[in-house]
Amino acid sequence: MSQRAIRLLACFSLVIMLIVACGERKETRLEKNTADGLVLNAYKQKDYPLLLALADSLEKIGALSPVKSYYWRGYASDHMGKKRAAEYYWKKSGSSITDFKNPEEVEYYAKSASRLANLKCVKGDYEGTLQFAIPVVEKLEELHCDTTSDYINLLIFIGCGQSRFANLGEGNTNIFERAYTKHLEHLKNNPSQDEYKSAIAGIVNIAYNCLTIHQYEKTVYWCKRYEELLDKYEQLPGASSSYLDKQRARQNIYSATALANLDQELDAYIAYSEFKKTEFSKSIEGIYDEGEYLIDTEKWSEAADCFQHLNKLLDLYHMEFTFDNIQNFLLKKYEANRMAGRKDTVYAVSTYICDSLSAAIDRYKHEDAAELATIYDTQKKESKIAEQKASMLRERQLAALITIILISAFFIAYMLYKHKSTIKLTKAHEELKEAYNQLEETTSAKEKIESELRIARHIQESIVPNEFPQRDDFELYASMTPAKEVGGDLYDYLIIGDYLHFCVGDVSGKGVPSALFMAQAIRLFRAMAKRGYTPVKIATELNAELVEHNDDGMFVTMFIGMVHLPTGKLDFCNAGHNPPVLGNGNESKFIPMESNAPIGLWEGLQFTGEVIEDIRGRLLFVYTDGLNEAENPQQVQFGDEKLLDIVKRTSQMSPRDVIKTMKSEVKHHRNGADPNDDLSMLCLRIK
Repeated sequence: MSQRAIRLLACFSLVIMLIVACGERKETRLEKNTADGLVLNAYKQKDYPLLLALADSLEKIGALSPVKSYYWRGYASDHMGKKRAAEYYWKKSGSSITDFKNPEEVEYYAKSASRLANLKCVKGDYEGTLQFAIPVVEKLEELHCDTTSDYINLLIFIGCGQSRFANLGEGNTNIFERAYTKHLEHLKNNPSQDEYKSAIAGIVNIAYNCLTIHQYEKTVYWCKRYEELLDKYEQLPGASSSYLDKQRARQNIYSATALANLDQELDAYIAYSEFKKTEFSKSIEGIYDEGEYLIDTEKWSEAADCFQHLNKLLDLYHMEFTFDNIQNFLLKKYEANRMAGRKDTVYAVSTYICDSLSAAIDRYKHEDAAELATIYDTQKKESKIAEQKASMLRERQLAALITIILISAFFIAYMLYKHKSTIKLTKAHEELKEAYNQLEETTSAKEKIESELRIARHIQESIVPNEFPQRDDFELYASMTPAKEVGGDLYDYLIIGDYLHFCVGDVSGKGVPSALFMAQAIRLFRAMAKRGYTPVKIATELNAELVEHNDDGMFVTMFIGMVHLPTGKLDFCNAGHNPPVLGNGNESKFIPMESNAPIGLWEGLQFTGEVIEDIRGRLLFVYTDGLNEAENPQQVQFGDEKLLDIVKRTSQMSPRDVIKTMKSEVKHHRNGADPNDDLSMLCLRIK
């Protein structure tokens, strides 16, 4: 080849390279300060749709890093009520950080982690909170970034998560103290209003967490620290009186609730009186907080009065019909009015709940589809960006290939690289698709299970009576405490003339099927008792009805009794149930009885009934096996001997106090262990 040809080839190659270089796509970049200013302006204006759009667009042109962009997209989604999208974006923010030496990147990494941990805590995913937040805290400590408010918030959320697990209880106390110490260090270095508000918000979370898990002594302890911070904040120049009034109100209502549950009635009354002095207590929010306190202290009429203002609170915050709002607001209003005996209001609220539930289901389906569409659209955009980058890479490689067309070795290497990149991209896409499908299936299954358990628990709690007669000739009280997994305990009573009919039972199985079987058993018991059937006939007829179409093999153990109130004569039939206790001081004993089979197992069973001629002046205590088989962390059961000993000591108390004492003894025996079965008790004394 001549020298002229070589020069021409070199010039041609140079021209091609320049053309390709000049033809590469150039992104229009904004100055960093301008981009941050746009985002912060949308944030201050609370224009969350604009904030979401800006974060997306500014990341595309490189004006925002992925860590910051995903944080703001999560923040906007959260304030628009799109919790699933917010969780997705904050997870992406945490996984997008590449430079832990960049302070700004680390700052937004911590912000996203704090928001995500809070979101998981609010929805009750405490195990997920711990699995996510603990590694983030360890990373921030490794980077010596453990002095920010986001780091302290993460400590608090970890403490909230640990408090829900019995074996981690001591750890959460220590971590709360660490968080509080960090806040005090901040205040010492910078005693500003913002720092005090941040510290107060942290203490509010700790106190409220202790209150919700019934750690009342710890609630009182943290409320005192809450009060101390408010006293110091009040001394600051320009301290907000409205903010102080609201925080004083909440500190006092939390204290009042805890003190009331610790039986410190005078101190509880003083705290409640201080709450009533605040302007916040007269607001819609304050009235709602007061309603929660009154429910907790079983002041049903006053609570029902408070919840008359519930619709104003929903309107004030433009709350839509969601499952959470129905549970947090409408069901509490229903409970307060039901326990206050306001039947007309109960019927009206029940109808409103049914209408609201229908709207909530429609809203959930619509929002769920919209959030999934948003997440899928984000993933499509990310794939498109990846494709554009791959396309730009191919163009540069093609230009290089043209300039060195004669070098075959490079050509072969390029082809191998291209093939390998394509395989990796395809594999990554398939893995992402599979992971997303698994996430969606898991979320759907979990929500279905939680919904089923809520329905079963509602059936179980609404079917048994919660009001008991106030009469001179007898005292009656009963209680049912559901376990974590809903079972099918039942109890009921009817007064027909001079006769008191009652029953206590335990349905086999868990969940909605056992709850429905329980409801059917109670319905049949009531119908037969109204006809004046004896206990043995009720057991026989119940068996005949329940055995039909019982393909699942479900059954119920029951103690059925009928007392003639003027004479104290007790007719009863025990169908495979635990023997009741007849209480009379040291002479208390388990009643010896015939061992009949449970109801619902086999057709044609003939049950044996029995009689005690007079139980007047003695205590009849009937229970389910959730009492004597209650287990502590070492799986040691409560036992029949301990049960009988407590009845001997309490047989002269009122039925209500007997059951209250028995509950307290079982709780002490469990020592923090979760209930392994429902616990139901019925106590009767004929005078």
